[in-house]
Amino acid sequence: MKRIIIISVIIIGALTFKSQQIALNSQYLFNDFAINPAVAGSKSYAPLSFSFRRQWMGIDEAPVTQNLMYHTYFGEKMGLGAHIYNDASGPTRRSGLSSTFAYNIKTSRRTKLSFGISASMTQFSIDRDRLITEIPGDIAVLNSENQLITDCNFGLYWSGERHFVGISGFNLFENKVNFLALTTPINNPLERVMYLNGGYNFKIGAIIEVQPSAVVRLIANGLFQVDGNLKFTVKNIYSLAMSYRNQDALSFMGAVNLGTASIGYAYDLGVSDLNTYKSGTHEIFVSYKLKKDDKTKTPWKNRNKVYSSNSSEN
Repeated sequence: MKRIIIISVIIIGALTFKSQQIALNSQYLFNDFAINPAVAGSKSYAPLSFSFRRQWMGIDEAPVTQNLMYHTYFGEKMGLGAHIYNDASGPTRRSGLSSTFAYNIKTSRRTKLSFGISASMTQFSIDRDRLITEIPGDIAVLNSENQLITDCNFGLYWSGERHFVGISGFNLFENKVNFLALTTPINNPLERVMYLNGGYNFKIGAIIEVQPSAVVRLIANGLFQVDGNLKFTVKNIYSLAMSYRNQDALSFMGAVNLGTASIGYAYDLGVSDLNTYKSGTHEIFVSYKLKKDDKTKTPWKNRNKVYSSNSSEN
């Protein structure tokens, strides 16, 4: 019975709570392409990154998310990117991919503005064999069907040597998803999600930088969420960060830059009522710079210090 209740809660959360339609992650502090397609091609290198996130340890069938992202530049103005994602919650799964095009223009000698747009395809599915019901042959299970949904995302990103400001939107079309093909269909709209983020890098001495930043999420159904972040970077190699997500979690992050490769870890300590039933969330992420050519790119100072080498991008 306990297992049935837990699975039911997860299904309801996946089908009803709009904030979970785009999986949360903490790695955006080290890879802002995760929340804004306009970041594509804005770096002097092409990062390939992978993240694995396991939410709500201690709860069976809790959400597990994987992300594979890559973006690169062409010349000094164009960028391309791709994102493959998989988000499983109990018997439900959301997997798909998006492709991104971005265009960068100079707004001054040391700043630039990037425009980005991406198209996405998402497969929503339910594993009927993993659903346990009190009534055998429940019509809600037998008539469940997979759905392939297309949508569009956009972003703007203004950055300089030390500052960055971005705004982005996901699920612009808000296409409908009919998970259960009943006589009276239950439509679960892909709610539009808006992000607003910004921050500034303060240099302390010769080797330390402190970066306060914030991210605001606004869901079309009225849900409002704010992240307050603080990141410390030493010698462009070691990074420690802390983030507070209101009414949700307190996150602790660390990353090490190994030259062309970087690795990091994040732990989310829940502060909501759900924390009574779980022990926290774990996330690991790795990245690799597949392309780097400082001669053909303007040497903009990178906001994501975890990707920067110790000598080439200062």
